[in-house]
Amino acid sequence: MRPMVRRIVLDVVVTVVVALALLVVWRLTAGAAPADATAQAAQRLFLFMDIGLLAWLVMLAIAAFRGRPAGAWLTIVLATVGALLNLGTVVVVGFVQQGVWAELFIQFAIEAGFAFLVASVLAVLLVHRVILKPPPASWSRP
Repeated sequence: MRPMVRRIVLDVVVTVVVALALLVVWRLTAGAAPADATAQAAQRLFLFMDIGLLAWLVMLAIAAFRGRPAGAWLTIVLATVGALLNLGTVVVVGFVQQGVWAELFIQFAIEAGFAFLVASVLAVLLVHRVILKPPPASWSRP
């Protein structure tokens, strides 16, 4: 697998796993049962952050195909853009619905977006600084 593709896959997978873990912990502290917390975390991330995740993945792919793979800072900036795009979409849909559910949906989107942003920062630190970090130059000498 090409290093660029491997980095994108690792960024996305680690971010999603960490975001799910953060949301599960958040739901558990809110008093949900463990099975409910897991289901609610998945619901929040994949139903209320879907547009942001997809936008982030597309922007990472565009950066990679243009020959300049996203580094640590660009990955975080693109994650922020994706989260804001997602929140804007949920706010517009919420205003169209004009009901009690609109506020709840916006709250879910903020919750999922915050977990996604924290997870993306942690994933970037883990993937770019630990997992894919090149070995020191002294290791390559015979």
